[in-house]
Amino acid sequence: SLEGWDCISTCSGLCAEPREKTIPKGLFIAMVITSLQYVLVLLAGTAISPGKHPWEDWSDGTLPSIARSCGSVMSISLLVASLAGNAGQYLSEFIEGSYLLQGAAEVDIVPRVLGKQLPKSGVPYMANTAQLFIILWLMTFDFSDILVFDNFFCANGIAMEFAAFFVLRWKRPDLERPFKAPGMLLPLFVPASAIIVVVWFNCFFGKAMLVNASAFALGIPYGLWVAAKSRKEHEEGHAKSAFDCWVEDDD
Repeated sequence: SLEGWDCISTCSGLCAEPREKTIPKGLFIAMVITSLQYVLVLLAGTAISPGKHPWEDWSDGTLPSIARSCGSVMSISLLVASLAGNAGQYLSEFIEGSYLLQGAAEVDIVPRVLGKQLPKSGVPYMANTAQLFIILWLMTFDFSDILVFDNFFCANGIAMEFAAFFVLRWKRPDLERPFKAPGMLLPLFVPASAIIVVVWFNCFFGKAMLVNASAFALGIPYGLWVAAKSRKEHEEGHAKSAFDCWVEDDD
């Protein structure tokens, strides 16, 4: 899917030449494959059933209906592809979240118990367990509400990534960076930011509003506390940022 492209960042240490070759090449190939997949599936669906299922009337469940009209083989193939795609996205997001929780526990911004790992494999089992309980709780909500949660937190995450992109280049322009964003792509931040704002406004309606508003109310002071804690530790010389440690390990 179009989500999950940043999950590779949490396991880049397991890749050979992650910055120089593996990650840029992998992201480019994944983008091409994903784009072709969407285009080819939509073109095939449009061509197979133009009379019975015109594309302008498509809704949830239309593609499976088109597949069923092509026989059991096509229907089963679409089901298997959907299961594999959803499983891959779920597992990548799950692993990313687990390692992020583990790293946060190691720098004392979440309870240290979440950083516990299995001795042989290094799997952060406590972080996995915490995520599992959160997922089980979310399963009690309607699927449409879950989509609202997902869009809300995804939009917030991207907004913070945008902010970090500009703030770091303004405050620390001399830092060594693994990748450079071409200047010609910077105008794309304008429509992307507009889309994020639209998503925000549409996430504060209905039953999901309470969860999203609570996340905002708790997340902002928590983020300010983390920033103040990190700033104090740096001033006292007691800690280094994850980025500083990464640069030292790379050297």
